Amino acid sequence: MKLDVSYLSRTPLFEGVPPEGHEIAEQAFRTLSLRPGQAVFEAGDPGHALYLIRSGKVKISHRNLDGREKVLAYLNPDEIFGEMSLVDDEPRSATATAVEDTVIHALYLEEYWGLVRRFPQVAHNLARIIARRLREMNHEVEVLTFEEARGKVAYALLKLYRHRYGESTPRGRRMPLTHRELADLAGTSRETATRVLGQFQEIGLIVSGSRVLEVLDPAGLENVLYDL
Repeated sequence: MKLDVSYLSRTPLFEGVPPEGHEIAEQAFRTLSLRPGQAVFEAGDPGHALYLIRSGKVKISHRNLDGREKVLAYLNPDEIFGEMSLVDDEPRSATATAVEDTVIHALYLEEYWGLVRRFPQVAHNLARIIARRLREMNHEVEVLTFEEARGKVAYALLKLYRHRYGESTPRGRRMPLTHRELADLAGTSRETATRVLGQFQEIGLIVSGSRVLEVLDPAGLENVLYDL
């Protein structure tokens, strides 16, 4: 899937950049195709690029010292990841893995700085992306530290909903997601996540299937999260 100027112009990284910047950036990105389960990078790898998802789905995860995987995020097309590597020299702190057949566009460090020298707005946009991620992370730490299971599951569903994960439906948003995947994202056991999802379905917030969830009432999930 070829990267084109019209697509780049819609991404947050190039917001406010003049058209000639989009044309130059088109030549700077490299396109990569990934199979399900194939890693883009692993925790501990040196960082040298950011990635823009064109199609498919990417899981960001971290493995604890006891070997258990903690899922940090599921990312959709048009989302950017790996951006911290362009502003520090630290190794990757998490692993990025394709969940399904996925196409990504990679912007490597040298090409990034070449763009920034000509179009400083790119660096400003990257700083905004990182700041937004840090705010989300701070909120997530608070939720996972203090919330009970219902709040954790509600937060995980809202996070996916706000990131436009899955596809829009006449009733809400349909997400290809197992109970195990949601439990990993919420920091609970699968059994607990299943129990909470059953409660949410009873009051009309979601519809839950074996490998798909549909959020019907995001405002209701917010009420659960903030105990309104």
